Amino acid sequence: MERNNKYLHYNGFTLAEVLITLGIIGVVAAMTMPTLVEKHKEQVTVAKVKKFYSVVNQAILLAINDNGYLDEWDVPDGMTKNSAEKLMGYIKPYLSISKDCGTASGCLGYTDGVNNLIGGKGNNYDTDTAYYKIILNDGSYIWLRSSISSYCKSTDVGIEDTCGLIFTDINGGNPPNTVGKDIFNFYIIKNGLKGLPVSDWSDMAHNPNATGSYILTFGNMDYLNEL
Repeated sequence: MERNNKYLHYNGFTLAEVLITLGIIGVVAAMTMPTLVEKHKEQVTVAKVKKFYSVVNQAILLAINDNGYLDEWDVPDGMTKNSAEKLMGYIKPYLSISKDCGTASGCLGYTDGVNNLIGGKGNNYDTDTAYYKIILNDGSYIWLRSSISSYCKSTDVGIEDTCGLIFTDINGGNPPNTVGKDIFNFYIIKNGLKGLPVSDWSDMAHNPNATGSYILTFGNMDYLNEL
């Protein structure tokens, strides 16, 4: 008996159709991959900034528990080598430190200063003896200074009663070494860390030092798209 194939149909793709489809997929992937990579980098940076804030704030809280609030600490007035040593001396016992550099030069490796978010060069914290530098076990850098004038009574960029200023380079000195991209800071007040208040991305144009606060507030780095 002959089999009736009258109603049998075989569907498939031609080689040309397969190649066109693969080509379209390749084009779409090429267009979206850079965005996905940048988004992943942003998420990593956000996580590291949050970790820095949590680790350092916890260290300060432990130091407060043992020594009282920061305005009770024996730290001399002024942004000096001695005041930085005294201030870090209270905090560093509660940090996991890979290298303690003190106020000496050569620890951070910045040869001509860090980059500003909106162009130009900033301070070379590595050579400034008013900053105490350490490298944490995770490879990130931290450096801090004491108040500009009266300890825990100075107003620093709108933050009242500051006791100091602390920075981190979340990727340990690797590029881009730019405030707001891999370098972030927070102010030290008598009961912990405090960032510059931010309402939206436009604050970054006026003071890039608010980028750390922006990340904690909004959980992203959208300000980079607006500057």
